[in-house]
Amino acid sequence: MNQETNIFLVRHGETEWNTQNRLQGNQDSPLTRNGIEQAHELRKILEHYTIDQAYVSSLKRAKDTVEIILKDSELDAVITKNLREINLGPWEGKTREETALSHPDEYNAFWESPDLFNLPEAETFQNLQHRVVEQIDSIFVKGENKNILVVSHWIAIKVSIAHYSSIPLTQLSNIADPVNGGFLRLSKRGNDVFVH
Repeated sequence: MNQETNIFLVRHGETEWNTQNRLQGNQDSPLTRNGIEQAHELRKILEHYTIDQAYVSSLKRAKDTVEIILKDSELDAVITKNLREINLGPWEGKTREETALSHPDEYNAFWESPDLFNLPEAETFQNLQHRVVEQIDSIFVKGENKNILVVSHWIAIKVSIAHYSSIPLTQLSNIADPVNGGFLRLSKRGNDVFVH
């Protein structure tokens, strides 16, 4: 029988800034009532699987989400900065409209050409992808043949999907945005990783 390692890659529940179209990056805003409900729904779905390990971004919205999912479980999530969202420097807390006005070229690159995104004091998509994939690869090794819960963020998840699907960053917009409180599964068999 083929042994398989599964990562359930979850995006945190909806936050107040999500509803206001504010870019969060490494800043935080509380989960909304809907976001809390999304995490409870995830808990019900993931109860159908035996989760052996859990990892979570060090940002509060992700930690609050994993706390709800693991309620009544004996698992403690390992907290890691490497699963954080892209650092957006001066854009954090700003609305999309505000960033489009203050940095039109960078704003256009952010949405249309992420491989060229280069905002002073912010992280590049390449650096984000490197740190997130390095962390996920490490989780695969440490959790071989186990089911692992990983709670992270919008763009952090998107760039990891791109990596494991062999999609270049130039085509990142072809990947559907992960929804708040949604998840996908990465399965590793041998040296191959599949996105479900």
